[in-house]
Amino acid sequence: MQNIQSIYTQLQSAPFTQKYLKECYKKQGFEDAEKKCFDNTYRFIYFLEHAETYYEQGRKAPLSIKPVLYFYGMSQLLKAALLTCRPDYPETTAVLAHGVSSRKRKKQNYTFLQDEVKIQHKGLFSYVSKHLFNVEHLLDQKFSMDELLRRIPEVDHVYQFPNKPSSFYTIGHQENPTLRVPIGILDDYHWTFSYFEQHMNQVLPNIKDVDQEENFIVINLDEPIGHLGRSFFYMDSQTNQLVLPKRRSLFSYVPEVLNHYILLYNLSMICRYETEWWGDVLHSFSSEDLVFIQAFLETTSEKIPRLMAHIFMD
Repeated sequence: MQNIQSIYTQLQSAPFTQKYLKECYKKQGFEDAEKKCFDNTYRFIYFLEHAETYYEQGRKAPLSIKPVLYFYGMSQLLKAALLTCRPDYPETTAVLAHGVSSRKRKKQNYTFLQDEVKIQHKGLFSYVSKHLFNVEHLLDQKFSMDELLRRIPEVDHVYQFPNKPSSFYTIGHQENPTLRVPIGILDDYHWTFSYFEQHMNQVLPNIKDVDQEENFIVINLDEPIGHLGRSFFYMDSQTNQLVLPKRRSLFSYVPEVLNHYILLYNLSMICRYETEWWGDVLHSFSSEDLVFIQAFLETTSEKIPRLMAHIFMD
């Protein structure tokens, strides 16, 4: 895949973007592709431009306001991506809401890791889930922040401290068409080989075959996963290695982009509306929450633009 920055540079050129959108619309069979791409070219560019500004300012900003800037930056990237498949977005005002809600704050002894966010029927989250990821099973589900953070490979080092083992199996490079999953995952998940194979076929549509060896389950793909933005597999961006969690409860049908959206939404709401608690976290040493929050913010500031670039080039 080409350099991430060069992708965004090209996508902020009107002639290039118009051709890009036209190709997107033609591939999906939209009528009036010529008119729709003309109408959406500058909307698309402005979404990307705003996203870039939010991310640039977020990296420079004090920790106290980073979540808000990253959340709005991510939202702009998602809206740009929606224009590639939903040229009339937003069709109604109902899709303009965030699409997730957090519980009322904040009881005594509140901790961020135990906080929960609920998925709403309407709004940006469910709209993005359906139209970008073909995921519609998340309505009314609740997700804890601990559960979401544990799924992100780059945050695992915080959970490992001081000397716990990794929570993930490394299964292969994103550009390799062969994945090798340690056989121990069957015991970890309490799955049979055939049940594991069945689940892999649900999340990897281009499987050629799956073989069981002495120490590994070998998954051969027609082609590498490559573009990870829409994948149910998570990647460690520091190594470009695909991973699977060792805990079955963390095996997720939630693409990582949506994972980050929920976390950023909750953090942005906290730093805007829970000022006292947020201030205590930032300026005291009494909570472990801050360590996890910082690790996540450092990761999401670079990883989401990268994952979204995969979606734009998919």
